[in-house]
Amino acid sequence: MAEHPNKVAFQRGVKLVLYSWTALRLAVEQDWGGVDSAEKRDWMVDLVTDYFGQHGKKVDIEEIEDILTQIMNDEFHTLLEDDSGYLVAKHLVEMFNQCIHGNFSGVELLESKCANLPSLASVQQQSGDDDDEEIDEDHDGEGDNDKQDDTNNDMDMDEAGPSNPTPSGPDADGWETVSRRR
Repeated sequence: MAEHPNKVAFQRGVKLVLYSWTALRLAVEQDWGGVDSAEKRDWMVDLVTDYFGQHGKKVDIEEIEDILTQIMNDEFHTLLEDDSGYLVAKHLVEMFNQCIHGNFSGVELLESKCANLPSLASVQQQSGDDDDEEIDEDHDGEGDNDKQDDTNNDMDMDEAGPSNPTPSGPDADGWETVSRRR
């Protein structure tokens, strides 16, 4: 049986809010929660979504703030001193109240804002198509092909041609190139 569209939209919104939360994003990127920091973040999304599902309209901002603060402290060893836990909790409660009434404008606005952030592009792809592979945009390509010949990656400074002497004096833009003397 398919889940209710309100719940699906809210879960997508929770994921976007938590993935874009600077404190949590840094904790995951820097592995403050250990090597399974990303899994802890995903568990946090599920936990928050389930908590709202169980308690409904009775949830208040302070409860959610306490949950977020406790998880950040226990799982990521992060003490929040910037009141960001309260702001995130407030955003989640407001979004929940919108979603239960079928108003997804807050989630859609968040999706459009996050579409330009490379670190959150994979969140939207996962939300839209669960069958697609994750795209790691931060991957720098090192270690992709261990069998690759290392000599292709080395810079050979000896093979560089003779350097052309730079003209002295300012160029057309008024900048002067300074070279060191040998």
